[in-house]
Amino acid sequence: MPTSSPGLFDDAPMPPTTLGPLPGIQPFSVIRTDLGPWRERRRAWHDLGITSRAGREHVTTYASRGKFAQEKLTEINGGLSTFDPVLAETSYRWYCPEGGNVLDPFAGGSVRGLVAGNGGYRYTGIDLSPVQLDANEEQAAAWRENDLLAAQPEWLLGDAADVLPELEEGAYDYVFTCPPYHNLEKYSDHPADLSAMRWKEFAQAYQEIIAASVRCLAEDRFATWVVGEVRNSLGMIRGLIPLTISAHEAAGASLYNDAVLMNTLGTVPLRIGNQWRASRKIGRHHQYVLTFVKGDPKSATAHITEAAS
Repeated sequence: MPTSSPGLFDDAPMPPTTLGPLPGIQPFSVIRTDLGPWRERRRAWHDLGITSRAGREHVTTYASRGKFAQEKLTEINGGLSTFDPVLAETSYRWYCPEGGNVLDPFAGGSVRGLVAGNGGYRYTGIDLSPVQLDANEEQAAAWRENDLLAAQPEWLLGDAADVLPELEEGAYDYVFTCPPYHNLEKYSDHPADLSAMRWKEFAQAYQEIIAASVRCLAEDRFATWVVGEVRNSLGMIRGLIPLTISAHEAAGASLYNDAVLMNTLGTVPLRIGNQWRASRKIGRHHQYVLTFVKGDPKSATAHITEAAS
């Protein structure tokens, strides 16, 4: 299970925290977050004090913009998505060299940064919201106090489109992020916030950020984007998945692994009746975990195994 890290503030450099094995969790193409081993691991992370909704009080969801949703859907998890710490842990362990540099262009909450820091990975996240970053720093300070960080996560305030070009080219060992699913959740009214843009502007900015993140990724390394599909005003699927893939390929990173992340049902049972009867829209409770490689996948794998040996 996740562990603390005694001696974090000793003068000698800290080795990466050893989290132990991941029993029952395998790198399969369908990732079952609803099964016992995953749920137990997630509970262990929550017991450490991960508060994934801190700083997200300002977020609104597309599904919560009606009376029924405001009254019913917000009773479940506040109606908001929260990032799964077990997905962060497994992704780092599967695709990032031990102690490697992690880049997160769409940081959002603290989860990916805290899990990285607990595992000894050097995390850099970017986010537009000063409120969110203050909440993240506050949580990181609490984790430092409790000796739960083997490496200090760093959050940079700003638009990823502006910040990424300022970062060193090829300096990161892994890109791991979860971008806005267009307007499915609205994070702010900031003009650079992708969740507030029309689709055309969103797609252009999104592709530019992907290209900039690939530039920051070292050769022979992996990048993982957790994404989901969205619909337009007519109910047609936008194509966020193919957009993510084509943008990476244009930037020099090839799709290497694609997995389906099966989530717990959450609010789906409350929504499915009306939407199915009215339009035959299925109840979506999965996301996609797309992993790309920049360079040679065998060389990228060698970097991971060599660092662990």
